[in-house]
Amino acid sequence: MLRQPIIVVMGHVDHGKTSLLDTIRQTVIASKEAGGITQAIGTTEIPTDVIKNLCGSLLSRFKFSISVPGLLFIDTPGHEAFTTLRRRGGSIADLAILVVDINEGIMPQTEESINILKDTKTPFVIAVNKIDRIRGWNSGAKCFLDSFEKQDDSTKGDFEKNFYELIEQLKKFDFDAERFDRVQDFRKTVAAVPVSAKTGEGIPDLLATLIGLAQNFLKDQLVKTDESAGTILEVKTMTGLGTVIDCVIYDGTIHRNDFLAIGGKSHIITKIRALLVPDPMKDIRTEKKFRTVNECHAACGVRISAPGIENINSGVMIKSADTMEEAQKLLEDIEHEIEEVEIHTETEGLIMKAGNIGGLEALITIFKNYPIRRAEIGQITRNDVVEAESNTEEKNRVVIGFNTDVSEEAATFAKDKGVRILDSDIIYRLVEEYEKFVKKNMEDMIKKEVDTLKRPGKLKILPGLVFRASNPAIVGCEVTGGIVKPGYRLFKFDKDIKDAGEIKQIQSHGENVAEAKIGDKVAVSIIGPTVGRQINESDVLFTDLSSEDYKNLIKNTDFLSEHEKSVLQEIFEIKRKLDPRYGF
Repeated sequence: MLRQPIIVVMGHVDHGKTSLLDTIRQTVIASKEAGGITQAIGTTEIPTDVIKNLCGSLLSRFKFSISVPGLLFIDTPGHEAFTTLRRRGGSIADLAILVVDINEGIMPQTEESINILKDTKTPFVIAVNKIDRIRGWNSGAKCFLDSFEKQDDSTKGDFEKNFYELIEQLKKFDFDAERFDRVQDFRKTVAAVPVSAKTGEGIPDLLATLIGLAQNFLKDQLVKTDESAGTILEVKTMTGLGTVIDCVIYDGTIHRNDFLAIGGKSHIITKIRALLVPDPMKDIRTEKKFRTVNECHAACGVRISAPGIENINSGVMIKSADTMEEAQKLLEDIEHEIEEVEIHTETEGLIMKAGNIGGLEALITIFKNYPIRRAEIGQITRNDVVEAESNTEEKNRVVIGFNTDVSEEAATFAKDKGVRILDSDIIYRLVEEYEKFVKKNMEDMIKKEVDTLKRPGKLKILPGLVFRASNPAIVGCEVTGGIVKPGYRLFKFDKDIKDAGEIKQIQSHGENVAEAKIGDKVAVSIIGPTVGRQINESDVLFTDLSSEDYKNLIKNTDFLSEHEKSVLQEIFEIKRKLDPRYGF
């Protein structure tokens, strides 16, 4: 017997994910969400009869009948929630809808969603939304194919331009995509369905495409087994029932009075007191009325009441059994799977914590190009900070948390030890913040290294400002380029390079200073030369950089000022005239 395909809706903020489902449900869920952005995961069941009513003419046109009992949609706050919706071997989603605004194209969260879909190998279709905003668009028939034919040539041209610019953007992710009715082979080409969540255009085309893909390519994975399994979407409190869990059941059947094995750090076995389901076309997040049922069949969204679930986290797996002994075995299987995902090593690398196994897998996947020392489920604790501190490389002295808490002790200890804690409920932000941290860390290291190097400098001995001729010579100078410091050897160039001694001290307004920069007028004492012999008034002197000094500086020119770069080039040209090997 086939179950309903599970469809996850993903995409960039404000590209119309929830509005798309609203149009199908004819509800106003989106307008009730804070800021118009989905704040929790919701499930909506779309029965077969609704799909037939919406897609009747298209089903006839494409010559297929519906054999699945309907579609179960999951609306997520973003791909970070999608990553927690998992089962052994991958995502619980059979298909995904990637919603993209035709006028904005691929945005940061769209890109992250695409990467997650690739990593989880989840097949998807693209809902190319907001076609009603194409200049001159006249909304009419609900089927896109019928509506498109009624547009004038100019509007069609603007649509095709925007649509195929989006298709071209997808190629950089190694996806070939095409308008759904022009796809020759759905195994090789991603179907893109133009829609308007506002007017409802293209919704029948989208549903028909999903049904067709599910029935033609996913039938084997839609066959239900005898083993019930699901994932917790949200933990909440309900008047009269206390703590309840909203779940999606993706396999088998669960019954009232079943023993329920719940995985995660707070793993327990409890007994189901009540199963509550919303009516079809209603969103489990916002619906007030629920029907009490004795059993639920996959795939479905269900609210479960059971004792002892107050400390359970969302994203964890659940399984049900007739007896306590069977439930205990199921719980052991769940915990074994968690152990297989977690990472424990003694090598140099990042410390990672997540609130559930799906989030942990997502972290490990998205940080796959970085070394990982330990990755576990649970709260960020003092021990995590201790282990991060033991890393020798600064870039690894980090604890990364996804959808988890940071203990107060850990936060205080991390601050004391100089360990960075990066925590967020949005996974792409963690990557961005870590990459910023690594970049700044590298810049700080290079800057420290550059600060130890001899810098390019150029100064001019000012006429009439010779205070002592020798032992040491003390002269008034203006720095005309770069930086000079005590200890720097100097040279001058007059047909040949001539040693001009070593800076002993630099004074400004009678006070010793550590360096002088371009524009500074200072008194400089120089060991070695005599004014009137080796050096003279109006001479231009340069920092004497060795070939090795030059090579180190040229590797780090991003940290040199423009006038330092200019002086460095002058020194190079002078030195190269007399030594062709200089700088190599």
